[in-house]
Amino acid sequence: MKHRGKIDIILGLICLMLAALLVVDNQQEDVEAGDEAQEMLVGVEAQIPETAPVVVYEDEEEEDEGLSGEMRAVDVDGLSFICTVEIPAIEIKLPVQAEWSDAGAKISPCRYKGSVYENDLIIAAHNYQRHFGKIGQLVSGDEVIVTDVDGRHFHYNVIYQEIIDTFGVDEMDAGEWDLTLFTCTIGGKSRVTVRCAFDYQD
Repeated sequence: MKHRGKIDIILGLICLMLAALLVVDNQQEDVEAGDEAQEMLVGVEAQIPETAPVVVYEDEEEEDEGLSGEMRAVDVDGLSFICTVEIPAIEIKLPVQAEWSDAGAKISPCRYKGSVYENDLIIAAHNYQRHFGKIGQLVSGDEVIVTDVDGRHFHYNVIYQEIIDTFGVDEMDAGEWDLTLFTCTIGGKSRVTVRCAFDYQD
């Protein structure tokens, strides 16, 4: 019995050590992801003009429709970026990659689908603290600013947030939201989803 007790203690200590190592590893990955995102942000912002181009419309109907179509991208270190996203309430500003990938998401947020010009942009990111880990703290009225690579600023207001099942793809696309931000909860069982409405463009 004494030997059994010692074995249980040793196994318990090993489990605690492994858990501690996992926490340290996750924290290190979080820091590295934040640093990489900021490096990419510098490269993206260096290519964004200070003044957005003036759009000349051929007729009034076209002007009423405004911008449309695919978002232009710029490349930084072999990655393509379509915009930046800034959320003052949680003090983050990040570059957004043109397409989602597991590898890409470890560096910065990625477009899940849609376009800022079509009022249906969905941006996904990991729950790293310096990525989208704090979007669950956002409340109605908080501002989100998306800046395309041509220097146009699109301002949105948070309307509400919801928790969607990991496999709730249809729910993610449901509704006519101008902008959606989402990230997985710890453990990946569900997604924190923030819905936003367009406010103005400058």
